[in-house]
This record gives sequence, structure tokens and C-alpha cells, in this order.
Amino acid sequence: MSNSHPTLQVPWCQKLLSSPSLQGVSEFASRFQPGDERSNNIFQQTLYNGKAVLAHVSFTRPCQEPDATTGIEECNLISLGTGVDGKNGRAHGGFNALILDQLTGGCAYSSAGPNPIPPATAWLNVEYKAPIDTPGVVLARAWVTGMERRKIWVSGVIEDGEGKVLATARSLYVTARTGPKL
Repeated sequence: MSNSHPTLQVPWCQKLLSSPSLQGVSEFASRFQPGDERSNNIFQQTLYNGKAVLAHVSFTRPCQEPDATTGIEECNLISLGTGVDGKNGRAHGGFNALILDQLTGGCAYSSAGPNPIPPATAWLNVEYKAPIDTPGVVLARAWVTGMERRKIWVSGVIEDGEGKVLATARSLYVTARTGPKL
């Protein structure tokens, strides 16, 4: 992607983004406009402020995780500024959980089939492995590990440019009931 945000020009990001296996690539930068009433205002109005999330690229690709049931993973390459810090130079742990909830929820929604209502988070278990340095760039990935009726289990991970795991998540989502209520 030749028009990537300058913070995504580091070699590992460019190598990742040049892979022919990426699908549905969408690039976002800090560009909230007053009056923008999209969903996920936590991102649009709070994090895309030029200090927190500087840019991110979303895409899907084949999943190599042994517990993946669909063979596809959803990914976000995220450039972070100091606006997500809990301690100077380190992202707040709640930010890690937010990113993992957002990404695993999007993965559950993509896998749920035709339902206009996104699945709801039933639980999200985050394990913190190492601090996320800021400013910096991380790769967040999520994949479905199981589905049963209205339940969707999803795993996720946040990694640095060398593949070091910074945080992991296991989550359960429940899809909305469809059809007439009984």
C-alpha cells in the first residue's frame, strides 16, 4: 500500500502489507470529522484524535492457528501514539482489552451469518504477556475457534513486529435471536 501512514512504513509493516494473501484491505487514519455519527464512537471520536490511534489497516488472511475453525483470521495493523498510555511509553491495559474486544467481536460478526445485529460479548478473558510500547505499531489478530447455535468462540492476540505476543484473548459472543419471539 503506497499511501500508508508514515508510521506504517517500517520494513516489517511493508512486508506484511505486500503479502498477496491479504484480502479486504482497508486503511484508516485519524480523520474524525465533527458530525460523523458512525457506530463505534470510542474509535471515531476518542481514539482517532491524532494522539491515540494514528492509523490502522484492517484485512483478512488465511489463518495458521491450529484451533481455527474457519481458516480465516481478521487482522488490524495499528499505529499507536502516546494517547493510549497508562504509564509513559506503555499502552494502558484497558486499551489492549478494547482492541481485543473490538477485533474478536468483528470476527464473530463476520462469521455469524446474515444477522444485522452484531453479536454481544458474553465474556472476554485477556492475558497480558508484555507491555505495548508507545509510540509503536502492533498487529492484532482474531480467529473463530468454535460455533454452536448462537454461540461463537473467538481467540485473539496482539503482537509486535517480531511476532512477540503482547496480549492474548479468548472470548465468547452470542448472536441475537432472529425470527418471532416466543
